[in-house]
Amino acid sequence: MPAALTYHHDRADLTFTWTSGRGITIRTGNTVPHWGVYPDRISVGELPFTLSALRDVCDAWWEGREITTGQNFAEHPWTTREFSGRVQVRYRGGPVIEAALTEHHQPVPADSKDWQPIIDLAADGRTPTDVTTDWLYRRTSGWSTGVLEHLGIHAPQQVPDPARYGDGTEDSVIAWTIRHLPTQVKADCTWGAWTTWFATTARAVWDAPEGPAQWRNAGIATRPVTTWAPWTYQDTTADGTRFNFVWFGGNCVHITSPDNPRLATLDDATFLLHPREQATGPLLPWLQEQARQWAANCTTTTTVADILASTPGNSLRHAPWRIQLAGPGLSAGAPYLTEEEAYEVARRARDNAVNGEGVSYRSIFRYNDSANGVSNICVQRWDPEEKLWRTHSRPWNKNNPATDALTPYPGAAPAS
Repeated sequence: MPAALTYHHDRADLTFTWTSGRGITIRTGNTVPHWGVYPDRISVGELPFTLSALRDVCDAWWEGREITTGQNFAEHPWTTREFSGRVQVRYRGGPVIEAALTEHHQPVPADSKDWQPIIDLAADGRTPTDVTTDWLYRRTSGWSTGVLEHLGIHAPQQVPDPARYGDGTEDSVIAWTIRHLPTQVKADCTWGAWTTWFATTARAVWDAPEGPAQWRNAGIATRPVTTWAPWTYQDTTADGTRFNFVWFGGNCVHITSPDNPRLATLDDATFLLHPREQATGPLLPWLQEQARQWAANCTTTTTVADILASTPGNSLRHAPWRIQLAGPGLSAGAPYLTEEEAYEVARRARDNAVNGEGVSYRSIFRYNDSANGVSNICVQRWDPEEKLWRTHSRPWNKNNPATDALTPYPGAAPAS
């Protein structure tokens, strides 16, 4: 038996190496940006140590399909944690997924009476023979979102888009905690106040005569786009250049090309920023259409930088307007394409801060952030001649608001 198995995915220009453990390492080729577009490894459960099995797993991962490893869950139970480690979840084969409350984040004994069924496989059309680790992760993630909905913390979606289901849950928890647990938040941190409250609430549910039955089968079987379940799309331009569009659920959709090494040397190979916010309609079909249209309009590879300049991500990255947020330990900017949008978001942020709510904004590096303690907001515009940001509005300060706050300075110049 070889000490290691290696499989090169030609289209992705990735080399996968497996040494029979649970981790398969990923090495990028010279046509792929080396600055972190891809994770450095993917994990698998039980899997025959063969080249064909490695190839099947890596192809499934690249295409965002479930990875089937044939794991015997009765012999090797699967386990994870939800709600900052307060709930331990397990699957040992059979018709149900179980959960138990942890004490001081310690593992729950296998024979504890705290273990209670939370998800019936039959409710999602599954049987023990077709359960995969991928499905278990996303089903329990959907269950935790459903529990938040039961608690009135996360707004439920009437017609859930699986790729969006659960978006903003952390922000919803923060905003709910600030509004409902102000004393605890001041005495502790926001997340500490939430986890303490949740532990008490969950214990009351577990100790009730019906137990956690009220949370049974909560949520939906989501397909979250993550490092272990990416979204990829491949297309070819009119001159035959192949492009790959890759998204791991963060704020950036990246673009690579197995035919053009120069693309990997650029500082930025972002195709689109904040896809969840920009999408109109179901997210993944919308995202694929953006990539398809871009490839159809791309007619030359003479200058890779010129090609990237036409991507939706580039326009937002170089947006001529931004709002600047400040507060204790906070200094953040959020880009916008128009003056109207920048002022609209700035005024909404001001209103949220006045009400003591977290301020949600879109930065280059993160999306759906919820900043607490925002005390100053202003609108800025980019001066292309001086190559610097200039303050365009009268700033707003929560401690001393002016009647003309967040209005343009007299004679303020528009962005060029």
